[in-house]
Amino acid sequence: MRLAPSSSDQQYLQALALGSEAAFDALFARYYAGLKRYASSLLPFPSDAAEDVVADVFCALWTNRTDLTVQGSLAAYLYVAVKHRSYDRLRQQRYQAAPEDHDASDAQPEAAYLQPDQLLAYQELIQHLLQRINQLPERTRQVFQLHRDGGLTYEDIADLLAISLNSVKTHMFRALRFLKAALPVSGIR
Repeated sequence: MRLAPSSSDQQYLQALALGSEAAFDALFARYYAGLKRYASSLLPFPSDAAEDVVADVFCALWTNRTDLTVQGSLAAYLYVAVKHRSYDRLRQQRYQAAPEDHDASDAQPEAAYLQPDQLLAYQELIQHLLQRINQLPERTRQVFQLHRDGGLTYEDIADLLAISLNSVKTHMFRALRFLKAALPVSGIR
């Protein structure tokens, strides 16, 4: 089955179910960079963990290609899969016992460049912002994450979610206003 570069995700999924490596390569090329940025935002360090998570998602996509049922958009399916795999990775890291001589600067490369008080303030700010992002209404959070973490344009998001471009702009405006209102609380101006 020959597919044009502008083929829809559903056409790629149908070809993928038939074992088309070209369809898999096209989906990989279309989504890898955005999924990696999204995974990196969930797993900031080490950077190869984000690559591993995205690779796992694409491996599962290939392995389960004949049984795969995607309801809605493929992009949303992939972003949710990356989110769940990232959370699984965080849980694994949390529960793994660290060696006693393990240095904190080895686990977080940014620690070598920040003073302890700066690192603590940075981590608190990131946690605060992540909590605020999770407090956004579901659709607003989805639009925000697709744009900021996924690197999608407003037009792409509108097409992906089947909403108007003005709705995307409104969701982004609300998300940014909500998050900016949180910054003075954390001491950042």
